[in-house]
Amino acid sequence: MRHKYIALLVVLLIQPACGMKKMTTRVIGNISTSGIVAIEGEQDVEFAEEAMPALIKTLEVLRHGDTRDPRTLVLLSKAYGTYTFGFLEERLIALPEKDPQRAAAAARADLFYDRGKNFGVAALISDSGMRKAFDKPFPEFKRAVDGLGKKHVPALFWTAFNWANWINLHRDDPSAVVDIPRIKAMAERVIELDPGFYYGSAHALVGIIAASRPKALGGEPELAEKEFREAMSTEPKYLMTPVLYALFYARQMNDAPLFRKTLEGVESADAAALPAERLANELAKRRAKLLLEKEKALF
Repeated sequence: MRHKYIALLVVLLIQPACGMKKMTTRVIGNISTSGIVAIEGEQDVEFAEEAMPALIKTLEVLRHGDTRDPRTLVLLSKAYGTYTFGFLEERLIALPEKDPQRAAAAARADLFYDRGKNFGVAALISDSGMRKAFDKPFPEFKRAVDGLGKKHVPALFWTAFNWANWINLHRDDPSAVVDIPRIKAMAERVIELDPGFYYGSAHALVGIIAASRPKALGGEPELAEKEFREAMSTEPKYLMTPVLYALFYARQMNDAPLFRKTLEGVESADAAALPAERLANELAKRRAKLLLEKEKALF
């Protein structure tokens, strides 16, 4: 029976009718969504890292069956962002500055975050109000973002997530940093529409932006503290948020005891306490260990 089902899908995919291709793309898209859920619950980090590229390429094949399907575009944005943040960013922390493998990881992270952002933008511009917004000055961009509804929350968040991480790789480039207000506007709209989305991660994103500069240069440490606390209280079992709190807030405040206490709490936490995000939690524990080993170099 399973072989007959697979054969039927193949036949449907090669049919010339555009409507049939779109319908089939969406049917298989449901399977891909389940695949992402399965990977998010995976406890074996190495296995997940090996599996994700194949899933991402499958999603890209699906996109060609319906290039405007927002769900597939958002899944691609999320998949590229989480893969890059989870695995490549870990190498950027672990490897020495002059190691060729680190340079290769940075180049791939640059490429994949850009892809993730572009897929998210493609999903957002399916809305007529956003179609030209990315080319407009900030006030017009913000008006367009503020006009989006709750159905746009996933596209808003994953676009902002990829964009923010891409900028973090280019933080010495003024032409990149100038777009931070756009990312903040998108994250704030997510908070307005669905503050608990993805375990309150939009709050963490606003917190990172607020903590990205010293107070003397326009940083907002009080806002950063507030937003991180909000994110951590939304889902205390999601361990990546306190890792980000330690890395961006405690480090910016030069608070080594807070940095250490927070990361030691992540290290001792149970990754299985949030089964749906077992992979993220396992990665958070690994990252906490890496950052603790580099504490002296970071302060």
